[in-house]
Amino acid sequence: MRKVIHRTFMAWEHEKEENWLNEMAAQGWNLVDTTPFRYVFEQGTPGEYQYRLELLAHGRDSGESRAYIRFMEETGAEYITTYFNGWAYFRKRAADGPFELFSDLDSKLQHFERIRTLLLSITVVELLILVSQIACFVMSREEGRYGSMGVFVGAMLVILAITIFLGVGLARVHAQIRRLRQEREIHE
Repeated sequence: MRKVIHRTFMAWEHEKEENWLNEMAAQGWNLVDTTPFRYVFEQGTPGEYQYRLELLAHGRDSGESRAYIRFMEETGAEYITTYFNGWAYFRKRAADGPFELFSDLDSKLQHFERIRTLLLSITVVELLILVSQIACFVMSREEGRYGSMGVFVGAMLVILAITIFLGVGLARVHAQIRRLRQEREIHE
């Protein structure tokens, strides 16, 4: 039996997403595929699998990522899928013991830095779009075209809201990076 659930997690909520996937697995629902906002589960044995996800260092189809996925499979993890050309989903049988992707603070820190880079790139693009919208708005006002001002203002507000939302996510990821760096300093 299959079940499809539509749910949204942001890039900075990957640990929350992992917890949810593991809760679903504890109920016997095992992830078999995912795309943004859509998760496909198959009914299985409750608690059979543990799930982890990671933003790969390179695109899904790069040689480095394919080698990493093969390495993970050699350790007993099962590769499920990748979406957005980088978020990889893995699972491992719970009977095989604890399943962690990051063996030390440095690898976990590198993962959060990849997430920060992704979010920063998207935020910069959103800011560029916002600036272009503002420029179009100003030019249309100077030319006396007032008919489309509502569209410009609406578009600017939407883009501004997305940019602020991404900024909040960036702040959360940055706080996590700072916490991991402090933890690393304590252990050195």
